[in-house]
Amino acid sequence: MSDPSDVLRRVAIELSSISESALAYCRDPFDIDRFHRIGEIAQEVAQLVAREPLPDYDRRVASIAGYTTPKVDVRGGVFDESGRILLVREIADEGRWTLPGGWCDVLETPTSAIEREVAEEAGVPVRAVHLAAIIDRHRWPHEPVYDRHMYKLFFVCEPLGPVDLLFTSEETSEIGWFAADDLPELSIERVVPDQILLLHEHWRSPGPAHID
Repeated sequence: MSDPSDVLRRVAIELSSISESALAYCRDPFDIDRFHRIGEIAQEVAQLVAREPLPDYDRRVASIAGYTTPKVDVRGGVFDESGRILLVREIADEGRWTLPGGWCDVLETPTSAIEREVAEEAGVPVRAVHLAAIIDRHRWPHEPVYDRHMYKLFFVCEPLGPVDLLFTSEETSEIGWFAADDLPELSIERVVPDQILLLHEHWRSPGPAHID
């Protein structure tokens, strides 16, 4: 049986998408008002299941949001010769560990995004050599669930320079090598163990990207 809170969250996401996508094309003033009302209802439904207060519905923002598409998150798997994976300790998530990565910026290719993120968060210049997976975040056991739809892209990355285990950044307090089957406490908001195992398998035996 479906979790009622998850059903409400999905309804809110879909209503918001319908509203913003329609407002991108709609010109009739009466229809514009109706689609804004759908957006307000979506916000009200989302607030019922949100973990913290959401901002008020903003007609100006909704009017220029454009056609709604999923956000894109990129994550990189860097491995040493023995197959250990490089993880970073997140300052923002109570010191839990994750793959380096983050949002893909506008006008940035996915490979450029992950190469930038690994350099920023782990201090390692890399080259993205293999797309291992494209997944729908909502189909995996990430917590917390998001009020927006997201695709996650996982890349196997080749280090182009030495790894300095003393490196820190504004976002990360530590980096370290870990066996794929012996991981530290992960930030499951960002990555779950099976995704690291999937990356490890693609590093060991490259093949077609996993799509889920």
